[in-house]
Amino acid sequence: MALILMSVSVNAVLFHATLEPATIAGALILIVLNIIMLIGYKDKYKDLLN
Repeated sequence: MALILMSVSVNAVLFHATLEPATIAGALILIVLNIIMLIGYKDKYKDLLN
């Protein structure tokens, strides 16, 4: 699930960075939390990412 949400997070950051830079804070928080979750569960995603 975190991998699916990562694509949504990246798209949200790119959208806000290019079209709505004033409202990027929420997207940045989302991607940081998603990265923390991926790092925390990296051992479970090793087989999927190989």
